[in-house]
Amino acid sequence: MGNRLAGVRSPVAALVAAAMLVMGIVVVPGSVTGWAAGPSTFIWGKSGDADTLDNQVSSNGETSEVTTQIFNLLVRAKPGQTGIEPDLATSWSASPDGLVWTFKLRRGVTFHDGTPWNAEAAKFNFDRMADRNGPYRGPKDADYSYWDGFMADYVKEAKAVDPYTLQLVMKQPNAPLLYNLSIMAFEFNSPASFKKYGGTGVGLHPVGTGPFKFVEWVRDDHVTMVANPSFFRKGLPKVQRLIMRVIKDNAARFLALKSGEINAMEAPNPDDVRVAQSDPNLKTVFRPAFNTGYIRFNMNDPLFKDKRIREATALAINRKAIVDALYGGYGTVANQHMPPTMWGRADVPPIPYDPAKAKQLLAEANYPNGFSVDFWYIPVSRPYFPNGKEIGTAVASDLAKVGIRAHLMTEDWATYLKDRSTNKFPMYMIGWIGDNGDPDDWLGYFFTKYDPNNAYYSYNNPAVFDLINKAKLVSDQATRAKMYAQAESMIMADYRDVPLAHARVPLLVRKNVDGLIGQPDANEYMELVSVH
Repeated sequence: MGNRLAGVRSPVAALVAAAMLVMGIVVVPGSVTGWAAGPSTFIWGKSGDADTLDNQVSSNGETSEVTTQIFNLLVRAKPGQTGIEPDLATSWSASPDGLVWTFKLRRGVTFHDGTPWNAEAAKFNFDRMADRNGPYRGPKDADYSYWDGFMADYVKEAKAVDPYTLQLVMKQPNAPLLYNLSIMAFEFNSPASFKKYGGTGVGLHPVGTGPFKFVEWVRDDHVTMVANPSFFRKGLPKVQRLIMRVIKDNAARFLALKSGEINAMEAPNPDDVRVAQSDPNLKTVFRPAFNTGYIRFNMNDPLFKDKRIREATALAINRKAIVDALYGGYGTVANQHMPPTMWGRADVPPIPYDPAKAKQLLAEANYPNGFSVDFWYIPVSRPYFPNGKEIGTAVASDLAKVGIRAHLMTEDWATYLKDRSTNKFPMYMIGWIGDNGDPDDWLGYFFTKYDPNNAYYSYNNPAVFDLINKAKLVSDQATRAKMYAQAESMIMADYRDVPLAHARVPLLVRKNVDGLIGQPDANEYMELVSVH
């Protein structure tokens, strides 16, 4: 099915859909053959597909958008916020030295396959993530980057103290731990599902404790789930069936919304948001501006080892013009990695638009006539880049004016995410949606190590790494804030990346949908949604 323009239909089909809309019937994707649709079905239009439904081995936001509906965590973000609330843990405490965290677990919860939720089940999942040679580790290329980046250096072991008490014994204190546990990568799978499907098979057969049970996944088309009647949050979910439909083209996704093929959608084109706001059948909900899109240099590439080249590239991009033209009024120019709502930001001067100085720097670096480079743009719409190709084209146009000949390149999203962790991309677009309300989520993930074979970790500044790693150990927030701000100032002075934009993210919803709350981390709680 690939990049087909789902939602573009024949005139006859359009007339049928229109007639059904008049009668208040929502049209289910044709691939869900034989399933009736109605008020008990909510159809969400996604901009891209998951790479797996095992979030422990994925850093793909398209995956976590789905797995949020199937799984639970020890703690989670409150609806619409980054603050923490209980999920599968009901309470928690830390020892005075920060080396033992104790979680009291929710009683009476079962996984979708009937397996009981308890401390042994929790320990099973932690052991699976921690043991590189474990029997349920999964595929050889499994992406455990969240565990490796947030937990591996800190969690010594998980202990089942009694059936409903879990302890995390730490190697060293970790101030962001509680916030980090609210990241969807630390979901809990049924231990029985690993024994049934294996460490790789669970990615196709997810079994959680969440509000919806998995039914089917047709790649690049849809994921179907049904309500979990035993969900521990009483009265939820509010719909009986959830379909997350993949429509990669923004305009086609909007057409599907207008025609009633879907009930709500993410990542609309800015022009379509304006159209929606004048359509009496539609309304707009917003995710907070809790994201940053940036251009990353592969500093393992000899060209970009030279700071003058990186600075020249940054100065050549008219970021304000790009944001004004391509973000529909919902974007702001980014001057550092963290968005304005975060604590621990640096007081750094904005990167100016200065083509003349860019040319001067190129000449000083022995490139008076510029250079050619492959520039990779993201193939999907993300909150920080609402249209990757348009934004990439605008960046390339600016670079051409100073002699930097950027050849636009892309590939499918799952492959793109894998290849960014090699040296394939000399310069590329990427971004970050905040996972939680701690600065370590923004800086601790990227700037604590160097890898000569990985463009993502190609920045090598031990002083920055040391500062951020020390900040993880400090309990006082004011002290931590100063440490992260200092680290960010050093990173920006090095022109490691070119921050481009933060964006509020409009979600378009049909008027008969209630309860959709924009989530800062872009993983909405669909159990709150009702269709009437």
